[in-house]
Amino acid sequence: MDAGAAARIVAAMEAHVGDAAVALQGCTAIANLASSCDTRCMQLMNAGVGKRIVAAMEAHVGDADVALNGCSAIGKLASSTYVSGQLVRAGADKRIVAAMEAHVGDADVALNGCSAIGKLAFSSTYSEKLFRAGAAKRIVAAMEAHVGDADVAEEGCTAIANLAAGGSDGRREQLMDAGAAARIVAAMEAHVRYPDVVTQGCAAIA
Repeated sequence: MDAGAAARIVAAMEAHVGDAAVALQGCTAIANLASSCDTRCMQLMNAGVGKRIVAAMEAHVGDADVALNGCSAIGKLASSTYVSGQLVRAGADKRIVAAMEAHVGDADVALNGCSAIGKLAFSSTYSEKLFRAGAAKRIVAAMEAHVGDADVAEEGCTAIANLAAGGSDGRREQLMDAGAAARIVAAMEAHVRYPDVVTQGCAAIA
């Protein structure tokens, strides 16, 4: 990656934070760049992309394209506990939850939101913050709204499993009481022929 590319994306998103088209293309570019390797993710974060994604998602919470690409960028950047920590401290947890709430009927936002939560929640430190931010409620709502979507089912079950594994004593029971159990069962029933859904469903229940 050109050393100046990330800096230019960050500068553009900061200068035009109110422009939805710039926010969309900036988040998309970051997501594409973050797909390559952990080293690149660190370079992007050091350039300040975390804060710019969060600002873009906050400024354009009603734009589904910005929401899904923002969530996608966060999920791809969350390649390590260190990067996840930077993202959560920048407010990524709250922005993902807000995006999923604003666009509960959009399967792509649901998919990318659940995926981002699952990756950030891989660390017990940040799973606690995600839970407090309302991530569990949004995962349950996404899985209910898109019960026929196998990808949402898989990522939703993965996110629930990671939230449960990284939480405090009693977290799994709290998740199940919040409706996660019913959604996991419904996902496994609807996608019984999809081994990835069934596997992640079992992991979430275990």
